[in-house]
Amino acid sequence: VLSRSLAVQTPQSRNTDAKHSTGARVASNYKIIDHEYDAVVVGAGGAGLRAAYGLSTAGFKTAVISKLFPTRSHTVAAQ
Repeated sequence: VLSRSLAVQTPQSRNTDAKHSTGARVASNYKIIDHEYDAVVVGAGGAGLRAAYGLSTAGFKTAVISKLFPTRSHTVAAQ
């Protein structure tokens, strides 16, 4: 099994301006849960779901992110 590792560092604070400091308010209203994945597929159209299926069957812990419900994609419209 081929495995890759990617570490992404995010800045602790981008804006200290009052109009951009909504992070504390959001954090207090919602429980934040961290997840770890080997692969993240953006888009749940035909190609995205096929990529996610292939990755997961190869043993990768995979997440799919989509703005639409998976069966509501534009894959059929593109044909």
